[in-house]
Amino acid sequence: MPYKMSNGKWRAERMIDGKRKTRVFALKTDARKWESAQSADLWVQQTHTICWLEFCTAYLDWSKERHSAKTLREKVLAFKHSMKIIPPKTDADKVTPRHALDILRQVDKAVSGNAANKVRKNLAAAWQYGIRYYGFPQNNPFLRVERFAEDKHPRYVPPEADFWKVVDAAEDSRDKTFLLFLFYTGARVGEAFRLTWDDVDFVGHRVRLGTRKTRTGGLSYAWLPMTEELHQAMAQLRVRSRSGLVFVNRNTGEQYTVRQHFMPQLCRKAGVQAFGFHAIRHLAATILAHSGLDLPTVQAMLRHQSPTTTARYIHSLGIDRVKIEEAYAKREGAKVVPFTPSKQIA
Repeated sequence: MPYKMSNGKWRAERMIDGKRKTRVFALKTDARKWESAQSADLWVQQTHTICWLEFCTAYLDWSKERHSAKTLREKVLAFKHSMKIIPPKTDADKVTPRHALDILRQVDKAVSGNAANKVRKNLAAAWQYGIRYYGFPQNNPFLRVERFAEDKHPRYVPPEADFWKVVDAAEDSRDKTFLLFLFYTGARVGEAFRLTWDDVDFVGHRVRLGTRKTRTGGLSYAWLPMTEELHQAMAQLRVRSRSGLVFVNRNTGEQYTVRQHFMPQLCRKAGVQAFGFHAIRHLAATILAHSGLDLPTVQAMLRHQSPTTTARYIHSLGIDRVKIEEAYAKREGAKVVPFTPSKQIA
């Protein structure tokens, strides 16, 4: 039975010998005619399955139902890069490693190796979808291409003092509570946007966060404790709230999707180096780890599936010269000589 896609067109589908055959039509009547005309004998003689453009559309429709808006944008961009090399009417299952190499080399030259690797990841994931649902060859052409060299720039994580300066710079108490929530829960900003008052347990001093960072793309929930400071701030906000959502746009009363200028403006006002929402998540992980909490506990707070991911969120708090000297002084028989800069050193 044909179904209507988000772009207004109709997708016809038939299962032939255990394989899903599909085609897109402008009219539902044409899609029905195509479905009724399909047979196993007909498909034995046909080599065409689905063209690259049709496959891209089908995969993005599927992705829209399962992934976040940010992930979907990444996938759309990856397919746009692919269209510069692969003609839209090319049979999708005829894409080769050479196609993949040309796509990724182009991104590497025009943007960066980091961007090329991100495109590689998204196109490889799309091919795996093609294997499951369209009978694509098992040999994924995008995984045949080696990863590109990346320039690893360490993420800037602000000193805790700078975070509190930003909190002080926020004039609206709702904005202050929003920042405190990100800090004390280590929440992703999208999780904060989705938070409802049903997710806040004031009696139990805990909040429930839902994330789509799962293999299936569905929401997975976890309860996290609230500190006393966060509990008080949330209670005051609850008195003022008229919405089922906790954090809403104070001008429209609607759910946030992005707060693009919020952090840059606050950082400028506070006079600190700019940092974003995700840096607060890194800062929270770093503080928890350096306070003595073990890695599994920090992992549970951040709700990572892998401890390796959590370890990447833990940053150095800086090197204390006095502590370094004390560490060397503990050696048996060590003689600590105070450091005196040479006059010859400029």
